[in-house]
Amino acid sequence: MESPTKERKGFYLHILDSLHLCTLSEKFKFATKASLSMALAYLIPFSQGWEQASTAATTVMLIATIGHIGDSISKGVARIIGTLMGAIIGMLLVGLFPQDRTIYLILVSLIVTVLLYLARAYKGDMTIFVLSSVTLMMMFQNGDVENSFIYGVDKTYMTVLGISIYTLVGVFLWPVHLQDNTLEDIASLSDLQAQIYTQKNDAEEERKTLHVKMIAQEQLLHTAVMASEENTTGVHINQAQWNDIMQSYEKIDELLLLLTLHNTPATFGMLPDFVHNYQRIDTEIGQMFKAISLAWKKQKTIPLPQVCLPLHREITTHTLNHLEYAVVRATLSHAVKLHTELRVLAQKINSLISAVPSLFSPLNTQKSSAFVWGDSEHLKAALLTFIIFWSATLFWIYTNPPGGFLIVILATALSVLTTFTPLKPSILMIIFTFAFVFAAVMYIAVLPHLRYGWELGIFIFFYAFIGFYFLDSKITVFFLLGMLTLGLANEMSYNVDVFLLTLLVFYAFLFVLLLYYYIPFSTKPEHLFLTLKQRFFKISAILLQSDTQSTSKVHTFIQKIRFAYSTIHLTQTVKKMQLWVDKIDERYFDGFDKTQAVAFSKACESFAYLLQMLYRKDRLMTTNPLFKVFNHTDHGIKLVQLLGEYASGKESNEIEAFWKNKAELIAKTQEKLTRFFDGISPDTCSEQDLIDVYENISLRRNVWLAFLAAQEIMETVDFSLLKQNRF
Repeated sequence: MESPTKERKGFYLHILDSLHLCTLSEKFKFATKASLSMALAYLIPFSQGWEQASTAATTVMLIATIGHIGDSISKGVARIIGTLMGAIIGMLLVGLFPQDRTIYLILVSLIVTVLLYLARAYKGDMTIFVLSSVTLMMMFQNGDVENSFIYGVDKTYMTVLGISIYTLVGVFLWPVHLQDNTLEDIASLSDLQAQIYTQKNDAEEERKTLHVKMIAQEQLLHTAVMASEENTTGVHINQAQWNDIMQSYEKIDELLLLLTLHNTPATFGMLPDFVHNYQRIDTEIGQMFKAISLAWKKQKTIPLPQVCLPLHREITTHTLNHLEYAVVRATLSHAVKLHTELRVLAQKINSLISAVPSLFSPLNTQKSSAFVWGDSEHLKAALLTFIIFWSATLFWIYTNPPGGFLIVILATALSVLTTFTPLKPSILMIIFTFAFVFAAVMYIAVLPHLRYGWELGIFIFFYAFIGFYFLDSKITVFFLLGMLTLGLANEMSYNVDVFLLTLLVFYAFLFVLLLYYYIPFSTKPEHLFLTLKQRFFKISAILLQSDTQSTSKVHTFIQKIRFAYSTIHLTQTVKKMQLWVDKIDERYFDGFDKTQAVAFSKACESFAYLLQMLYRKDRLMTTNPLFKVFNHTDHGIKLVQLLGEYASGKESNEIEAFWKNKAELIAKTQEKLTRFFDGISPDTCSEQDLIDVYENISLRRNVWLAFLAAQEIMETVDFSLLKQNRF
């Protein structure tokens, strides 16, 4: 029989285990931190007798709803620097043009337009630019010159206070370290790679599903690595080394895609006939995939196999045609490259997780831009921001509404959330109405009964918690703006007339956003999807047009710009296609198959991934003499011709049947390859040049097959239905 002491000990352990299982969700933690920050943003200024407490609260609100969930001291410092830059620019403009409001407002509108364009184009935390633009606009005290400097200092100080409060709460209460998730993401990508290679002989549809997941996981990992700012994983990796590791993963993903996307079990079955040691290469690749995944999860050292060079068999004759032979040779080459690349990656990981870590030296690689330059929607949204600024300004000048210039500030800043995004101002009006009804109830039934600061703090906390926890993050800010209508202060003066006039201010700026949601650019999902679909074909055609110029080192400046733009925006265009096709309301378009339209956008993503690989491969082969001959062999069929037809606006049913006949296209390709290989002499080229051409031919085959798969889906969808007027 157990003693009472042991029984009590077991009881306490049971309670501790139960508490451990009751972990709080990430959403609950975030809502708690953001709500606490909101409460402190009001209570600290109130306790010190400072004015403009709502400015600090608004700052917290913007950061929590627009910024990333992970917050660090460095990110807080960056936000403060952005705020100070906006304040300095605003004060300089006030000092330079104290009496000339027109010039002042023109300059402010231009600077704010540029800042908010940068916010849209930036791949990281956009709140840095949003806060800078908001602070700049807040320097304008409704046109008053008197005490404008002190007014600007107060606004800046309270904005910095809001940033500091949110940053410190985020750092000390349930801190979120984005690099903690990076190891999980990279281990998941490694698992996917191992699964794809293991299932390379499975059904094609199953492999395609895994490929889509792999590409999505790679992009997710890119985002995590870019957003990570500090090392909290226990594995000592700096940013340059992360970038180098990511390049290794990109190469492995590409090789896996080329190996397994369109190859058949018969292709892999022929490889041992060409190479003695293929089974060893195949086995070691599978083992390294599993070991790499285990290394990220449990920091286990990866056993490195020896360098494995292919031992070719002497084959004098074979029954394969030129295209089949090119595919087999390219597949073998890709397998050997995959084996080599896995060894390189394993060496890097081993140097990081060994008992005596030796940090590897990253390669000197070109760093990708932190901005997406030249995006059409970003440019149009910037123009809309400029128009919204002046529309709200003219409304303020000629009607002099309560709140003054606040209408301009809110309409301009929040245009980032409503221009060319799925967030409709009409929906926001509904949310606003709900928020204001809720605020009115609080204003009448709760606020008059609060007597102490701690009561007010609890009220603000739970008000904000409702918004952050129960509402989607994209609309939380519009619900919480209802709190600003309460006019919270140390000494409250309750006046329903003032409260209702304040509501009018918010509806006024919402009306401005609603007006420019539909003009001058249509933001209907179906219109945007059709525009993006046609742009996708145009950009793809531009990249393929480089085929005829890839053997020439001389490109015009315009050609270089077009190629650079296309390489940057091809993937971006596909992602936006997927976003807007999912937002189409098929109830308005009888006969439109939304499911197939979504499948088409996903097929376009696979095609775009391969097309970019082909573009990079062609750039590397400009010195290959065989490639020059191959590229200029006339065969009458080029994918750029077909893409040009679609780019001109034609639908699938308007395309000639020849471009949909896979057998005839393959036959034409065989004719070209026969002319090409019959016309070359083995003595005129090196073995490596020949292998590179085989790889290029196989890659072009994959690009063709990927597009034909997308075209097959297009035939099942009548996209012309989306051109109908829904009303």
